[in-house]
Amino acid sequence: MSCDKGNKPKGDSLPFEQIGSVQSVAGFGKQEGNPEGIPFQLPKGLRFVSRDSYPFDPSIERLFGNMNTFYADINIVSDPTWDGGHVEFPPGLIMLNISPSGIQNGMLMGRVGINVPPNIHDTEGDTTTVYLGVACMNATRGFPWEDNFADDTKNYVIGKGKYRPSVVTTEPEVLKFISLLNDRPGLKLVQHQNPWDAFDEDYIEPEWMKPYNAIQLAFWKMTDGDGLSAPDLNELLTTLDQYSPKQY
Repeated sequence: MSCDKGNKPKGDSLPFEQIGSVQSVAGFGKQEGNPEGIPFQLPKGLRFVSRDSYPFDPSIERLFGNMNTFYADINIVSDPTWDGGHVEFPPGLIMLNISPSGIQNGMLMGRVGINVPPNIHDTEGDTTTVYLGVACMNATRGFPWEDNFADDTKNYVIGKGKYRPSVVTTEPEVLKFISLLNDRPGLKLVQHQNPWDAFDEDYIEPEWMKPYNAIQLAFWKMTDGDGLSAPDLNELLTTLDQYSPKQY
């Protein structure tokens, strides 16, 4: 794929002059503690459940989001008051690591909506399981997929049973960053990566992975570095415009 240099964003065409660092904020970068924000709640009649024994289902229709550094599973069960409907997970939702190991927290970088069917039982309804593709918030921590050895997870970036939805960030700099990804349908997740492929001696980064890797590297400059300068933003937007142009 090629890029028209004449359309490269620069100077006063950038949406922001810079985006600041959040490396001193709890839960980001090397900072311990739980991130702050607006607590996320499901609609009345729904609740989250754990489903550790449920095998990972790689069906693409179960995968949602616009980032894929790793996936977090979401398991929802309904009570008899739930008549069915749409559930939204907002951009900036933080998937908090709840496993004993010191692995990454994750962040949903775009709005996701799923349908939860009506409860037709007298007690609990069937469990709805989906997977949210998220960005990593801590560059120096381990990845959740590093301990995946089971047949259903070993070739995927799933952190099954290791995360729970916590809060929606209100950090202004993070919200600026997320806004750069709005209206880019080309970022919709339509295939999986095998994280172990990158360890092959002859590995070449696939074209389809380039925008996701660019987003993650740029985000880590905020979470673990000094933030994004104008040249950093220019480089990121050039990559995004090449692989996932904005649509209005």
